[in-house]
Amino acid sequence: MNYSFIIEFKVANDMQENTIEDVIENAKKQIEERDYESNLRERGFNNITKMVFAFKGKECRMKVV
Repeated sequence: MNYSFIIEFKVANDMQENTIEDVIENAKKQIEERDYESNLRERGFNNITKMVFAFKGKECRMKVV
């Protein structure tokens, strides 16, 4: 079995994101919109874990999405 990770690091844009949760949601959208997963699947990776690291000021949160 081939395992792979997609890791997205996202820093808050204060004009668009009010909370750390907004940053996480935007990072999740970016992973889906840019379809990072398709290239990995084409290369034989079936178990793909998507992770988001979100930063807003001094706050940081990691979430598996």
